[in-house]
Amino acid sequence: MNKQGDCLVVIPARLGSTRFPAKVLARLGGRSVVEWCWRAARAARVGPVIVATDDERVRRAVADFGGQAVMTPVSCASGSDRVARAAKGRQEPFIINLQGDMPFIKPSTIRRVAELLRRNPGADMATAVMPLRDRRREADPNVVKAALAQNGRALYFSRAAIPFARDGGKPRRFEHLGIYGFRRRSLERFVRLPATPLERCECLEQLRALEDGMSIYAAVVAERPVAIDTPADLRRAERMLKRIRK
Repeated sequence: MNKQGDCLVVIPARLGSTRFPAKVLARLGGRSVVEWCWRAARAARVGPVIVATDDERVRRAVADFGGQAVMTPVSCASGSDRVARAAKGRQEPFIINLQGDMPFIKPSTIRRVAELLRRNPGADMATAVMPLRDRRREADPNVVKAALAQNGRALYFSRAAIPFARDGGKPRRFEHLGIYGFRRRSLERFVRLPATPLERCECLEQLRALEDGMSIYAAVVAERPVAIDTPADLRRAERMLKRIRK
């Protein structure tokens, strides 16, 4: 398989959302949120792109803008489970889980995650982080932080501001971005694992992988994509889009 087709990008797009129902179909600059994600994934040119959904309305919307969607069970417990179901029966050795609520993610970020998997045989998973220097976001438990080893391997993810600066210094802190790359065998292993104590404590599924001994490597990127979790996030994204288009 050639290098440009060895990754399958799957965008899980569940219609139900506690804080913002049907957010993946919300309109942003004349397009749905999920279409923005699909376009970014296509622009990354790492391989085929499919949307994994549990609702016929999403499937129809994806077909309308020229994308491919596959139906997955409503019972999928997480985005990773939905991605694994969508990837079943395909041949790509690398699978990227791109959340369907990050409309402005850079294609270069997707490529960086794919390259981490291609170049590092020791990586079970790959993800992306960005430097965190905003005190307000450091204190926000909704912002997930990452601690990295010198070689980029993830040591831990937390909703707390890690690492703790005991002597008042300025440690390197990173904000985690919601994109995951898996080797196929690693994704299959991951979704078979039961939830772990740290995962339940922090409500972060990537901790399941770390607790099981899987290795996650992170690409450090410069820009944070806007995640659409609430109607207020959508309004903020609209304002950003207007500035970009001026």
